[in-house]
Amino acid sequence: MDRRQDGSESRDRHFDDAFPTEESPLLQGTGAPPRRPARAIINKGSWRRMAGVFLLMVVSYLVIGSIVSYKRLSLPSPKSVADTVGPYDFSAQWAWQHLEQIAQQPHPINSRENLRVREYLIKTVKALQEEARQLNRTVELGDDNVKLTQARSFMSNSTRLEFYESSNILVRVVGTEGRAENSLKGHPEAVVVDAHYDSVLIGHGATDDGIGVTVSLEMIRNLIHHPVKHNVIFNINNGEEIGLFGAAAFMKHPWSKDVKAFVNLEGAGAGGRALLFRASNKALVNFYSKAGNSPHANVFGNDIFKLGLIKSGTDFSVYTAYNIPGLDIAFYSRRAFYHTLHDDIEHTSPGSVQHMGDTGLTALRNIADSDYLINPKEILSNEASIYYDVAGVFMMVYSFSTYLTLNYNLIIVVPVFIAWSIISSRKHGMTLSVILRSYLAMILSFVAATATSIGFAALLNKVNPMLVYGEHWLGFMFFVFQCCTTIICVQWGWIEFESWLKGNLSPLDETMERVRLDYEQIANVGMVLFWWTLLVGATVLGRTQQIGLFYFLSWFVFTSMISGYMSFYPARRGTSWTLARLWINFLPLMMVLDIAITNMMAMSQTLVDGTPPFAIMALFSLCALNCVMPLIPTIHRSANFRKMGQVSVTLAFALLISACIVFPYSAEEAPNKLVWRQIYDLNNDTSFVTVKTMNSLETVINFVPAAEKRECGPDPASNGVLTQCIYVGAIPKIVIESKKSGEEIIKSEVSKPVYQKEAVAAAGQVETESKKLLRSVHLKWTAKDSRLCQVLFPEDNTIVVMKLDGFDEPEQGYRSESVVAASRSGAVGFKREYDQVWDLEVIYEVEDKDAPAMDGTLGCLYDEWGSGQIPAFTDMKSHLPEWALLGGGKGPGLLTIQKKIRV
Repeated sequence: MDRRQDGSESRDRHFDDAFPTEESPLLQGTGAPPRRPARAIINKGSWRRMAGVFLLMVVSYLVIGSIVSYKRLSLPSPKSVADTVGPYDFSAQWAWQHLEQIAQQPHPINSRENLRVREYLIKTVKALQEEARQLNRTVELGDDNVKLTQARSFMSNSTRLEFYESSNILVRVVGTEGRAENSLKGHPEAVVVDAHYDSVLIGHGATDDGIGVTVSLEMIRNLIHHPVKHNVIFNINNGEEIGLFGAAAFMKHPWSKDVKAFVNLEGAGAGGRALLFRASNKALVNFYSKAGNSPHANVFGNDIFKLGLIKSGTDFSVYTAYNIPGLDIAFYSRRAFYHTLHDDIEHTSPGSVQHMGDTGLTALRNIADSDYLINPKEILSNEASIYYDVAGVFMMVYSFSTYLTLNYNLIIVVPVFIAWSIISSRKHGMTLSVILRSYLAMILSFVAATATSIGFAALLNKVNPMLVYGEHWLGFMFFVFQCCTTIICVQWGWIEFESWLKGNLSPLDETMERVRLDYEQIANVGMVLFWWTLLVGATVLGRTQQIGLFYFLSWFVFTSMISGYMSFYPARRGTSWTLARLWINFLPLMMVLDIAITNMMAMSQTLVDGTPPFAIMALFSLCALNCVMPLIPTIHRSANFRKMGQVSVTLAFALLISACIVFPYSAEEAPNKLVWRQIYDLNNDTSFVTVKTMNSLETVINFVPAAEKRECGPDPASNGVLTQCIYVGAIPKIVIESKKSGEEIIKSEVSKPVYQKEAVAAAGQVETESKKLLRSVHLKWTAKDSRLCQVLFPEDNTIVVMKLDGFDEPEQGYRSESVVAASRSGAVGFKREYDQVWDLEVIYEVEDKDAPAMDGTLGCLYDEWGSGQIPAFTDMKSHLPEWALLGGGKGPGLLTIQKKIRV
């Protein structure tokens, strides 16, 4: 092994080649050696050297990605009842047998199947109550007689007046120190577990939210056999899918005043692992973090909801609106099946039930066994937190203030580290100027990679916008190699530029230049400064917006300092040390890849819900860029940018061509999800079907003979993000039967108007009569086979009050500004039973008694397509290609039957 002039051993062929040999012009002594351009020393690394470095990077990333993917895709084995011997043991097999009963058919709130599921759950809960009685435990069933009136929407910015007869199933498991009904002993404070038993219009409700319901049932059984200190309330609610009504109604129930925390169990995919994606405060996350069986949590869910990238809501929004803190746990894998026919037990697994049960039960028991519920300071704390699991092995949880303090310390430490680096490696050419030039090259690489990513995202958005929906791995890998190619080119160009500035070098100068400037070493130190810059930006964002999803930057700063320290010693520049420095970044790289993989599984298939494809592609490219940037020192290790660039650009180009031409849909993983609705107008005897999706709608519609004549264009409700087609659909079965029997589907009548002057009171004065005249009428109707109806009036109406007989007054009062505004937007109502009389009082302003009546529309909704009631739906379902799938979309009513009214 060679020894250098300073006596140190050379362990790097790159450095050995830098020294003169007997054959070098420096020792030939044949006269003045020729001078060569400084750039001649660039790209001298061999193909073998470059291939080794490239293979090193690829294998390292594949190993890290494989570890993360395995942990994210693997599920725990379901336990039987015999296996549940301890307080934290959960039986997925017991829960699964109830899921098979619940998810037999679609059971939206406005269906008779929903009534069957409700009766089954009540029967199951009563059996558990009897089991508790035999063990001398107290389990109480609550009477739910809430008749809710509200003027705010928890799911969108739009408002309307909403009337809802609650049909929740309420269970209270009294803790060992808890207070029972009609008792003065013990603590009344409780934690509520929330899940909903209604499904969407089309899906069987297995993952959304049958698993959450059956997990709740098994939790009740667990608490009976292994009691906790404080009360636990279970709100197995109805009406979540049409507007989060079940949770909103519970907040009007007497039990709600005792609730100090909640755990919401949801489904936004088709099985997989359940993710803690939203949390109110650090204390509650700490309770969850003690889950022994693969915790799965990430703070990015909080931030994605803040940024509005997810177009859906959960009961979390309702409870937090009433200042109750809690946890939001939900499935997210295969979101393409969310709210579709594939939300059934065939497309989920008992392992998913076990995972939600393990993590949810642990969090629940830890909360209920602690003093958190009776500690006002803890409950009122809104301390935000940073939380994430590391490959499902353990969790990191710390407060947002701790996160910012850590960042502040690193921001101070990094300049000290840079100064120490300069002092320690000055003899090797490490100066502030050299570091700043390397840092500037990295900033240029980052900016260039970002710009090219945006450009390619715009290109793919035009050519194949649904790429990331069905082929998210292909899209992500393209952005990885595209960023890698851009970075290689910028780094190469920068070194070429620096060498050009140096001019021509003699062989001795050339040799000393190679020894003096080790770009791999410089890049390691420059990388510290680069991550420091991003950390400063993340800290500012954290302080101003409480965005914490860039928590991994703190780790990158820390590990890059370790890597930079290791590069100070010339004896440690061999391949083994390059590999070691690469794997020093294992933890932050795992974090970034975990976020990338979770985003691919959770976000890529939100496109059909209205999320813009460009936003998802930008998210992918951001993850890819953060994965590639740590490779810059290793790229310098190859000593040949040209060869590495050729390999990278070839792979990027091949992936780009594939990304442009690949068909994004598949029956197994990514069907094209269509939103289907039908409106039948009784007055005009017209039947129109509207179908919406993000892309390829015309291609799908061509398979449906009934839609041969259609009108297609941008969907105004989504601001053109979705495309819609409208065509004449088959007449609903209930309409055909109505025509034969002569029985009206919606029987309505309007009472004789009553007039009164509006009384107004000025401050400090006696009430006086205004000049405005109020007309009051009662609109009464009955609807055949429907419990869900709506009333709409023109936007310029003068409605003052709308009251539905038998319902509570809204908490703001009927004459409050928000309620009046909601009334003018229309009203929707739900009743528990069929064949009920609806009596809606409408009061509005008129100029005089001769003013014309106000026109409006009365519609009732229908969802029971399985019995052939909606032939237009079953016709489309039977003609769709295998790569397309019908979904229910947001809100109620596959079929709306409507008529005009005058009040």
